[in-house]
Amino acid sequence: MCFHGTDEATAEKILAGKDHLDQSTNQYDWLGHGIYFWEYSPHRAQEFVETKFAREKRKDKVAVVGAIIDPGLCLNLLDASGLKSLELAYEALLANNNGDVAQLPVNGTQRWNRNLDCAVINMLHELREVTQQKTWQKKNPGRQTLPAYDTVRGAFWEGGPIFPGSLIEKKNHVQICVRNPDVIKAYFRPIQD
Repeated sequence: MCFHGTDEATAEKILAGKDHLDQSTNQYDWLGHGIYFWEYSPHRAQEFVETKFAREKRKDKVAVVGAIIDPGLCLNLLDASGLKSLELAYEALLANNNGDVAQLPVNGTQRWNRNLDCAVINMLHELREVTQQKTWQKKNPGRQTLPAYDTVRGAFWEGGPIFPGSLIEKKNHVQICVRNPDVIKAYFRPIQD
């Protein structure tokens, strides 16, 4: 189960089946572009949206929407093969910039600002999309085409130590970025506790 924080009006439209969540396309999105969910953490989704709205000085009432997601073909950054794919995508992004590291986006000093990570993950998606094109297939007979990822999943450590000397942080979490909205099988209203 996954959870997304939003404003109450949007949540009600989604729960009524009248709308879908919007994809995020910020250059700093740490898992690339898509719809972001907190895995198994409605409280973290609530905390995040409250902080975001406060920072933006929004007065909207916040809400959390639950979702049942079939991850489909997932770029799982908790798996060695997913991480290896990112290394290859970084090399491709670097090559697209004539090998000039100075031309690449840079991750910010704040942990949420992941411009380079976003660019690398988006490059990986682009590389897979290219293999679907007929021109690429004609130029590369016998080479395997690569289907698009439906989701990206990653773990993040943030918030500072939970207690002095700990390597466990206060806001550790797993997020899922949905690129293909068809993998969202249902929305639901989380039970309040």
